[in-house]
Amino acid sequence: MWTRAAWLAGVCAAVNVLYFSVSALATGRSSHQQHMHTLILVDKKTNLLHVAHYEPDDSFKILKTYHATTGKVKGDKEEEGDLKTPEGVYQFSSKILPPRIKPKFGAMAFYVNYPNQYDQIADCTGNNIMLHGTNEPDRLKRDFDSEGCVVVLNEELREIERFIQVGLTPILIFDALTPEYKNGGRDEKLHRFFDSWINDWESRDVEKYMSHYHTDFSSPIKGRTFDRDSWKQYKAALTKKYSSIHVNASEPFFFRHPKYTMMMFTQDYESELKNGRKGLVSRGTKTLYIAEENGEPKIISENFSQMMW
Repeated sequence: MWTRAAWLAGVCAAVNVLYFSVSALATGRSSHQQHMHTLILVDKKTNLLHVAHYEPDDSFKILKTYHATTGKVKGDKEEEGDLKTPEGVYQFSSKILPPRIKPKFGAMAFYVNYPNQYDQIADCTGNNIMLHGTNEPDRLKRDFDSEGCVVVLNEELREIERFIQVGLTPILIFDALTPEYKNGGRDEKLHRFFDSWINDWESRDVEKYMSHYHTDFSSPIKGRTFDRDSWKQYKAALTKKYSSIHVNASEPFFFRHPKYTMMMFTQDYESELKNGRKGLVSRGTKTLYIAEENGEPKIISENFSQMMW
């Protein structure tokens, strides 16, 4: 028989479970949703790392803040061995655990995709940039004590780990994180640019489509590296091949940085051949690197992955 006390205890337990589930979802802590809506912000000036939630209006809600240490030499990374932490918008390319990492990297390490496609266009060199822990906790008492990586305490990295999906979750690193970039927010100019790009892509008007691309465009796609001219030729050939192109772009995320914007969205692509048969059909994540040219946003690089949130 259930007593009143037992019944009340059961109700309270159920309410607590429900509260936890809703709270986890709202703060990005459910096993799947946390990745889709979170990002990492790093402020080199204050040596702070923020875990943030991406809100529907493109703003960022800071969930928790940690102390970090960054490169021994101040400034943006440009070359191998300069001991600087790179500044820009990156993604985590892999996660490594002991014994596959050196003890100095602590409990785990997340490799960052530096140099990314923008950095490669800018001729930046170097590698092995990570977000990692440490076997020397006292390092966190020194603000600039890494060889270019972002370092936090082991127990804190275990907390941060829950918010990272390798290959997708972005980490934005700033020389100084100003409120404009810390808070995020809708950028109408970028939204108009994106909508126009999609419309011109679907119209199969190559000239209008290419007007959205930067003079220095360079991108590794389908096993080869395209510059702007070869990309235009490639797209013109597809236009002759297809009678229609449909691109459904959903879940757009804009990650702005003083150097450039990295944008990610879910792309559903369908094309129809001129003989009436179905052409290419694909679904995945498209990433755009958008840099200003003559005061206007232009795509300087892009990539597509079948990996999705």
